[in-house]
Amino acid sequence: MTEAAAEIWFYHLESASVEETLPPLIEKCLDRGWRAQVLSPSTERLEALDSHLWTWKPNSWLPHQPLGAEDSHLSPIELGAGPLDQSKPSASAEAVFLLDGASWASLGGVARIFVLFDGRDADNVTHARQQWRVAKEAGLLPTYWRQGEDGRWAKNG
Repeated sequence: MTEAAAEIWFYHLESASVEETLPPLIEKCLDRGWRAQVLSPSTERLEALDSHLWTWKPNSWLPHQPLGAEDSHLSPIELGAGPLDQSKPSASAEAVFLLDGASWASLGGVARIFVLFDGRDADNVTHARQQWRVAKEAGLLPTYWRQGEDGRWAKNG
């Protein structure tokens, strides 16, 4: 039996920010029992998310650790600057969130990759298009999501 290819979902952010979009997506993954990794090459973004995920809703928080932390297996969410070095032990993540042009590495055990990109930034759009092509060439199943005027996300194409 062959393993199904990971899905890769592209979220085109035009009016919503990463801080508004990411936590509800992570919650949906946790509801499925999935572990999540959030990757960004931006230290500033990761520091801001570290604070934001603890307080994003008045009665809710999303427990997280730095990627590869000694006790990261105790937390369902890891934040990091890039894919974990495969030589280091870590609990696998079924969901990987790519921000700010981060790229994926090993797909072992990954069910879904989320690429969140800022549609107001030409470089972000260009990079997302490149990632879409790479995903198709790798045999992944890309899906494009766009936010409607009502704030709800809809699958396009």
